[in-house]
Amino acid sequence: MDGNVIESDVLVIGGGIAGCVAAVRAAEAGASVVLVDKTRSVRRSGDAGRGLAFLTTYLDLGEPWDTPEVFADWYCDIALGLVDMEVARPLGIDPLPAVCRFLEESGVPLRNADGDYERVGRMWTPGPIVLKFDGADIKPRLAERAAATDRVRIIGGVHATSVQLDDTGRAVGATGFDIRSCEFLTFRAGAVIVATGNAERVIFNSPRRDAFHTYHRPYHATTGFALAARAGAVAANIEFLGTFLFPRGFATGAMGNLLEAGGRLVNGNGQLIADLPDVEGERRFGFGIVGKAAGEVLAGRGPVYIDCTHLPPAEIAAISDYISYDAPLFLEFLEQSGIDLSRHPVEFELFNGAWSATGSPKGVVVGADGQTRVPGLFAAGDLATPAYALAGSLASGYVIGRTAAEFARSAAAPVLDASAVAAERRRTLAPLNRTSGIGWREYEHQLQDLMTKYVGMDRNEIGLRQAAEYLRGYAAAAGEVHAGNGHELMRAHEAFDLRLFDEMMTAVALERDESRFSFLMGHYRTDRPGADDQRWLGVSILAGHDGEQPVLEHTVPTPSWRAAQLENRSVVELVGERGARLAGKVG
Repeated sequence: MDGNVIESDVLVIGGGIAGCVAAVRAAEAGASVVLVDKTRSVRRSGDAGRGLAFLTTYLDLGEPWDTPEVFADWYCDIALGLVDMEVARPLGIDPLPAVCRFLEESGVPLRNADGDYERVGRMWTPGPIVLKFDGADIKPRLAERAAATDRVRIIGGVHATSVQLDDTGRAVGATGFDIRSCEFLTFRAGAVIVATGNAERVIFNSPRRDAFHTYHRPYHATTGFALAARAGAVAANIEFLGTFLFPRGFATGAMGNLLEAGGRLVNGNGQLIADLPDVEGERRFGFGIVGKAAGEVLAGRGPVYIDCTHLPPAEIAAISDYISYDAPLFLEFLEQSGIDLSRHPVEFELFNGAWSATGSPKGVVVGADGQTRVPGLFAAGDLATPAYALAGSLASGYVIGRTAAEFARSAAAPVLDASAVAAERRRTLAPLNRTSGIGWREYEHQLQDLMTKYVGMDRNEIGLRQAAEYLRGYAAAAGEVHAGNGHELMRAHEAFDLRLFDEMMTAVALERDESRFSFLMGHYRTDRPGADDQRWLGVSILAGHDGEQPVLEHTVPTPSWRAAQLENRSVVELVGERGARLAGKVG
């Protein structure tokens, strides 16, 4: 093998909250663990690195709304029924009380000073199941717990480029490089967990240019999806895009913080937008609010604002208090922008571009043990969350860390293919050997412009076919991208991964010749504005393992999806029995 090989029972790629929890759990199961992350320190990496204030979870403390069954029914409802409960229950719902105990054991204070949990409700929850807590230091606490375990070795500053397979198709390691020195790295492991987060750089967004450089989770560059797809894993519902409201000039979400505290959404004329009849209507949180804001902007009554000036001083102070837990930089933004919540409304704008599938399975498809279709390759966190948001990320990491350790313990010793590693080394370092060509920034921005134009909020067949053709050209142009140092090499590979994700999204968006959900959260075809439940009420399963070309393998057709779910049948069973091959290569 070329160079040193770093050995472990379990390799975790991604040091966010799911990755850290998985690493600790694998170590506690007796496995040696290597955790790699692009940051030098995982203390503040991932979404949770900025801090957290809310965790949607049941605690099973005796209230009728506080049970796993009620939580599961609620989750199934908000996922529009596109749920495989045989996966969602064991990976995202059932472990939640144990996850809460794990957090408290890690030093994360979930209770207030009186020793009680503070729980709040939202209009769309079955009860006060949102746990409010001081999670400002949740990532440092979890990182310290991982680092304190002598079985976990954390290696920062590493960008992963491939999952390596043996001659049986089992995942036995990975490759990557040091983003400062450009040293090529090889990892050998009995099991591999990919936990690299969501996909949020798909579409060009104006907030990317904000002076605070807080572009919405810029590290979510689709690398995990690309790693899994190239290894042969499949993905589900990859075609959906989400739209959100962000403060103008500050590309990190804060809408919920202000609305949940009693802020009012108003238009440019100062008129209240929310018109729900009940007294809590103004506090409604979610995409209904986004839709109302978009409607005002499209009607020429923008911009939109969240106005907290009517709130008493004590409530304004409370807002600042809990924002300090999960979005402290937002407070700095307000101060430096001269915005006083008691006197000034905060302008918000639409932000789109994040992949945002509804339901489970979504993203990288996993089974009940968290394993992908590739033996030995597991996926945790936002790129494969089988249940709700943060709760799902925590729970999946909690379960998958242990199951991956058990897999590694029972499997044969991993054997790397030296020729495959050598080929990946050449591919990885190739941009460093070019002194001219295309820079990563130009390459990525052209991709984002292309996706914004043809695969953004509204789509049609002509545009999608055009995008697919252009993307094939960008695949060839990857051979012209150059890099002068490790950072540029990392950004170049992020752009390559982004291009593969774009191809996956475009392929399914072209094939799904209907509209589903809404143009704000879903897939909207201007040439097919209606929903076709006969053909498309279900899950699209996409593979990217035919070289670099994405292939749509199956849909799970379903009005019967929920019925099948109630019969406790897994998505794997459904795909195998009911999946109809729609196409070979798409586009």
